[in-house]
Amino acid sequence: MSFQDVNDGLYNEMASGLGQSKGSFVLLQPCNPVLNNNALWNHYFNLIPPYSIFFNMTLSGGAQFFDNYNALCSALLSPDTETFEKAVPQAIQDAFVAYCTSRPTLPDPAQLPAVFRNWAFLTHPSIANTGASAYAAALLDPVFAMQQRVLLYQGDPNATPPVAPIPPDWDESYTSLTQQLAAGVSRSFSYSQSQASLDVSETWTHGTSSGFFGLFGGSSSSSSQSVTFSKSDFTVNASFKHVITFSPVPGAWFSSAGLAIAFNNKNKAPWIIPNVVTWDSAFDPYPLNGNLARFIVNLVVVDTMNVKVTSQAIFSQNDQTVIHTNSGGGLWPFYTSNSGNGAATTFSFDNQGHMTVQITSLPGVPIVLGANVLPVNQYIS
Repeated sequence: MSFQDVNDGLYNEMASGLGQSKGSFVLLQPCNPVLNNNALWNHYFNLIPPYSIFFNMTLSGGAQFFDNYNALCSALLSPDTETFEKAVPQAIQDAFVAYCTSRPTLPDPAQLPAVFRNWAFLTHPSIANTGASAYAAALLDPVFAMQQRVLLYQGDPNATPPVAPIPPDWDESYTSLTQQLAAGVSRSFSYSQSQASLDVSETWTHGTSSGFFGLFGGSSSSSSQSVTFSKSDFTVNASFKHVITFSPVPGAWFSSAGLAIAFNNKNKAPWIIPNVVTWDSAFDPYPLNGNLARFIVNLVVVDTMNVKVTSQAIFSQNDQTVIHTNSGGGLWPFYTSNSGNGAATTFSFDNQGHMTVQITSLPGVPIVLGANVLPVNQYIS
């Protein structure tokens, strides 16, 4: 079998063993500990996944959910924008946004009219009431509300003092992740080449996959070591003490209603035409074109993993040397590096050149093995 087949069999066994649907499941690699909020958001939820049942973050182009969404907002025009700008001049709008983003916490979008009135009474009293009323009326339009939400996160480098942008947030934290993980269920799966199901035609990509490594992290699936491994029998026995699906939702910067209007009105208002950002560049689903065509909706997270891979392949002394030299990037199937942060990969060869790999992680240390992905039309609904 090819290394593609090896991975297809792994995908099927993992989806079944971890209780996931092939209609949305994607296997994430490499699988290293998640240690804080920054890693959780930037390495996972803020990435746009490719059209593939494997998502290799190392090889990913790094398409950013927040950045692409922000660009989309700039390509739309609310019918209420002109009326609002007549009531609240741009300079005052900029000053108000700078005020909002300098506060300890951002105001909820629904609070903006009241916050504006209180602020303007001290700074621009002549438009305090009319501006608040204009805000309230304009915010009834989902596109205007969408743009105001994301505007609060952009900061203002020209303000005095400059206002730094606010990173995109989600409604749950790393602490929530670890608390939920402690209550997760135990799961396991086994996989052998001789008994593998390789059919991935019923998956959400109908079998399309790309971007996976070979036998060790950073290697090609066509390398001699990868080919040697894939042509011989092997077994994988994996167990996890706790498994959860972690499902936070984007914070106040995101508007599902505004995104739905943009998606459902191809090449007409509220789109600004012509524009660098178009419906096709944002939403075209086939297969990698749209940069907002699909989203990670949850992560499959485990702890206390114990994975043993036993290979019947005979690796030459040269192959063994290559594997030893390149093992810092971890080994198939999870490419978990020896980071010293609660996860480790060890391996050995017997006298005949057969390889055994052991991948372990500590209790309470979150390891992300996979995710579930939805296309934009399902995400907004």
